[in-house]
Amino acid sequence: MTSALTSLVTALVLGATALAPAAIASPASASASATVSSVAAAAGPVIEPFPEGLTRLSGADRYAVSVQIARKYAPGVPVAYVAKGSDFPDALSAAAAAALEGGPLLLTPTNQLHPSVAAALRDLQPERIVVVGGTGSVSASVFTELQRIAPTQRIGGVDRYEASRNITGTAFLGSEGATTEVFLATGRTFADALAASGAAGKAQAPVVLVDGTRSTVPQATLDLLKDLEATTISIAGGAASVSSGIEGQLRSAGYTVQRYGGADRYAVAAGINAAYFEVGTTTGFFATGLTFPDALSGAALAGRLGAPLYVTSPACLPEPVRSGAAALGLTTRVVLGGTSSVSATAAAGTGCLTSAAPSISGTARVGYSLTANAGSWTPGTTLSYQWLANGAAISGATGPTLSVTTAYVNKTLSVRVTGTQPGYTTVARVSSATARIAYPDRTPPASFSTCPAWAPIKGNQNSKGEWIYHLPTGRDYAKTDPEECFRTEAAARAAGYRASKV
Repeated sequence: MTSALTSLVTALVLGATALAPAAIASPASASASATVSSVAAAAGPVIEPFPEGLTRLSGADRYAVSVQIARKYAPGVPVAYVAKGSDFPDALSAAAAAALEGGPLLLTPTNQLHPSVAAALRDLQPERIVVVGGTGSVSASVFTELQRIAPTQRIGGVDRYEASRNITGTAFLGSEGATTEVFLATGRTFADALAASGAAGKAQAPVVLVDGTRSTVPQATLDLLKDLEATTISIAGGAASVSSGIEGQLRSAGYTVQRYGGADRYAVAAGINAAYFEVGTTTGFFATGLTFPDALSGAALAGRLGAPLYVTSPACLPEPVRSGAAALGLTTRVVLGGTSSVSATAAAGTGCLTSAAPSISGTARVGYSLTANAGSWTPGTTLSYQWLANGAAISGATGPTLSVTTAYVNKTLSVRVTGTQPGYTTVARVSSATARIAYPDRTPPASFSTCPAWAPIKGNQNSKGEWIYHLPTGRDYAKTDPEECFRTEAAARAAGYRASKV
């Protein structure tokens, strides 16, 4: 018996009840598909089809959401997975296992079986229930309650990584439906593993968690890959999520390794979906990428349907998600969670404009001009400008440049850049404020013969080539035509002028 299988048996014994052989046999696997209707017609559990357009599965809390998702399965499911809803590691690998075996993944508090979850399980009439994690995740009392509904087993481990291996081994080892592909994702965060769930479901592949900060995976993971007869390893996330050392280790071990990375969690999900789903895919799932509960339960359903799962920002679809979903031509959008998780705007497919905080260049002094630098925005975005003095809009100051006048002395200036484009949310970004506007020490004349009131000292060159400044009280001040003007005598002297003798 390999070490992977040994640890699996240990985990099953931990807190588990004995099951009849029929209860632990691997269920027949249905073929995954990109459309709901074809999955419902395939061998295995029936999943209620989603209509074209938008369907939102929401509830008062994460447990109610998981129930709404679970109720898309018809009664008589072969299995139901139950995991704690306050953390993500236990459920990440369970989503792929539930997808393969054709059952829902429900969330519950650690120390109490949520009443709506208990009711849903009774209605679903599962052949068996799998509790994910040890008693610190799902308590012994909750386990006992679940036993009253259906034969129940517990799969755990000393940490999230062993639990992931044990969950994967239980569901996938010996399964006729499983392929030779395995997804690896970091167990330190949730987004990459969730992003892989839809694709893993379509490929009927497991999602195995690893400590991506390490340079290698442990022998137990290598043993599991061997037992699964894996040939292809798909890494979800960039090198910051799963190290390049792990990638190199697996390549050296003879595996074909492909990595799906991206600038952020949204790009990772979009990249994986683009690789695994073709144009004409009809159904896609959308969940917030900022928290995990909605997507955990949804991942099992998306995986079973072989449908892409996108994580998104709550307000709008990040550009990789918007363009990726549009490229597939989805006709059915399943949104997981309420509007605080995925807003109506995001659910409608409205994109997030890529934007940058603007900056200001130029001299923040009277007599000079300032220029707004908008930065990089989504191509095709129309930009408008509004200059602000002490945070308040300046009437008529709506161009990319602003002449600094005396009206702004002792005020700070900033600029608000607003971007608009059809199909995207409107975005407004405000620059940092300038220093308080001051008068310059020297300035050109206001006219041929006068200086501005704030810089009254006249400076010019006499017939001898001397640079002389004249004060307003001087005898020759009125008849002097200035070449430049100064605020103070000190400023004039610093510029190389001397005082007039009269």
